[in-house]
Amino acid sequence: MRPTPLHLVLLAGGRGLRAGGGDGEPKQFRRTARGPLYTVSLRTFLDERPDAPWHLASLTITAPEERHAPVAREVAAVLADRRRGRPALPFQLAAPGATRTASTWHALRELDTRLGPGPDDLVAVHDTARPFASHDLLDALARAALAAGGAVPGVPVPDTIVRSRADAGAEYLARAELVAVQTPQVFRWAGFFAAHAWAAAESLEFTDDGGLAAARGDAPAVVAGEAGNWKVTTDADWERAAARLAGD
Repeated sequence: MRPTPLHLVLLAGGRGLRAGGGDGEPKQFRRTARGPLYTVSLRTFLDERPDAPWHLASLTITAPEERHAPVAREVAAVLADRRRGRPALPFQLAAPGATRTASTWHALRELDTRLGPGPDDLVAVHDTARPFASHDLLDALARAALAAGGAVPGVPVPDTIVRSRADAGAEYLARAELVAVQTPQVFRWAGFFAAHAWAAAESLEFTDDGGLAAARGDAPAVVAGEAGNWKVTTDADWERAAARLAGD
């Protein structure tokens, strides 16, 4: 059986100003010992496995338009390191939207225009502020999405969670049934593209793509996430990530 094409979408269009030392540089573009933060997960995901049921077919990155030229140069260098006799990986940039949902939609439209993925291809969407997602996690998600149409990673919630209602007090939720959702998130192309087209037409916004798919009636499978796949949000997160990358 031929491996299924997987199209990687990296979201690097956010303002990202809560981390980064206050110099005005969004966190995803700040440099680490392994290059700009947005390229760290990219380098990980480029390490393809010969026994995987999928293969990396393209790369799309959302980034502010004024950064397209330097991002293109940086990514070209990363892809050149990866090539070593492999076919060139199609790469395109997309402008970010005003929201996360809009940014993903911009990337999907750019991908559709340039490459027109097949209906059963996979698309993986990842926040570049999560630099430590592993290739094993992406592989597990891709395998689950091949079976279920979509998959998201989730980690157990350590705290008691309640739904606060002004007119009825707190509703305690069953912690054993709750997970905190991460990225990457992987979906079959046709259903995912249709779900985003629907959300755009209805001007709907979601905090992640799994929530969008679920609202459309295609709830994704949940795969065990990784405790180490944390998000760089604050200055403390940035310092922690930079130190770890300096030690790798």
